Parts: sequence; structure tokens; C-alpha cells
Amino acid sequence: MSAPTLTVYIDEAPCPRVEVFFPSFDAGTASATVYVLAGGVERQLRGAVGVPTGGTLSRIDFEVPFNRPVSYRAEQFNASGQSLGFTPASSVTVGSVDSWMHNPLDPQGAIKIQFGPDSASRILRPTPGVVSRPKGRRVGVVLSEPRQGIVGLALDVRTTNDADADAVQAMCGDGGKPPVLCIRLGSADQVMRVPQPLFLSALAAEELEIDRRLGGGEISHQIEGDEVSPPIPGLFVPLLTRADLNAYFATRSALNAGGLTRADLNRRYDLAGAAG
Repeated sequence: MSAPTLTVYIDEAPCPRVEVFFPSFDAGTASATVYVLAGGVERQLRGAVGVPTGGTLSRIDFEVPFNRPVSYRAEQFNASGQSLGFTPASSVTVGSVDSWMHNPLDPQGAIKIQFGPDSASRILRPTPGVVSRPKGRRVGVVLSEPRQGIVGLALDVRTTNDADADAVQAMCGDGGKPPVLCIRLGSADQVMRVPQPLFLSALAAEELEIDRRLGGGEISHQIEGDEVSPPIPGLFVPLLTRADLNAYFATRSALNAGGLTRADLNRRYDLAGAAG
């Protein structure tokens, strides 16, 4: 087995991301689950939960937080589902000045965003509970539940053109997607004391016109939501499909002439969308 090879992409096609490629696994490995560790929190990589390996595995992490070390490793399983242990880990840091936002189930809709000056100016992490005052006691007793994540976070998300404005609105539940935002803060916005990445409910996104009447294109999207769990990591939309490969390699002969292995084909992310 080997540690994953991590390749950072900082372009806007569709957003900064990391390719996580495992070139080999232990003998007998039939499937694997990839884990991401950042800021002391470990999560499963979207689209890499109990997936067949075929000897190698490649996935893209569109939710990687910016400007901090992130490590990746995989737990290996045999055909009976028994764990064969973990691979070694590899680490990387994705640098970004800009902040990005997308719906976790639609990374192709990601956009670069700016925040208005009042964004996240108030952050509340409540602890549900009551103070009980038993008879005969001078002071009360706290009866509480576990502390919650951030609630009622108000963000002023700014866009400067209709395409980006439409993309923000589409993230909030269009096409049957859950209204959840994945917000990754660039270095310019990391003064905000929120988790990285932040998954925020977006049940409404009110548009406020800024300068369109004056010929500009700036719109303020007023989003108030709670910190939530992202969609289960087993759910994802593949970036590269078999249809894309078939569209690019018109014939089997053309594919064979390229001398590409199955692992090579699975990593031809530059062909994503070739099927139209």
C-alpha cells in the first residue's frame, strides 16, 4: 500500500480543489473509505465511502478548507467488508486569498464570493437548557443539553453579475438539491470565527439590489442560516463520466491508441463535460 498522491488545482474549473489518488492498496483490498483530517476534525471524503478500488482510487475533494494543513488516508476493506487497516497519510495545504461557495452536491456551480461588512458580525453557539429552582435551595440548578453549533448566522454574500447571482440562488434548493452551502473562506475573510469549511443551511436568500439601477451588477444576497451537517458523504455527483470518455474517444481503437490504463482514464478530469 502507499500514501495518496495529492495534486492541488487552484484554477476556477470549477474551483480550487485537491485530487486524492491512491496508486496502490494492500493485497486483498476490494473497497476503501477515504478520510480527511483538518483542524482536528475528521470527515469522510465525499464520493469515497466504501467504493470499489480495482487496485487504485482517485477522487476530488471540493470541500478542502483553505490555508491550513489537510491530511488524507484510506481505510481498506476486503471482499467480506473486514477492515485491512489504514494506508499511510499524506498532507497538503491549499492556499487561496478568495472565498468560494457551492452546494455540496453541485461543485460545478461553485462561485467566488465577497462578503458585505456586516457578515458574521454576531456568532451564537447556544446551549439549550433551563435553570431549575428546587424548593429550599438558594440558587438554581442548570439542566442542559449538549451545546449546539452556530445558529442564526447572518451573511451578506455579494455578487457582481447575473450569472453568479443565479448560481447563488440555485444553491438554495434548485433541482431538488438540499439547501446547504459549503463555504470556504480565503485568507482575506478568515477573521470570521466559523468552522472551515462551513456548512450552512440556506432556506432563503433574499436579494437586495445594490447598484443595478445605476448600470452596475452588484447584488447582496442576505442569507441567515444554521451550521448543519453536510449531505451524507456517500452522495455525490461524478465530475467525469463514462459518457465523457466515450464522447472524447470516438472509437475503442482511439482509446487503445492512447495507451491509457483504467487508472489513467479515471483521472482524465480534463475531459469532464465532453459529453455536453
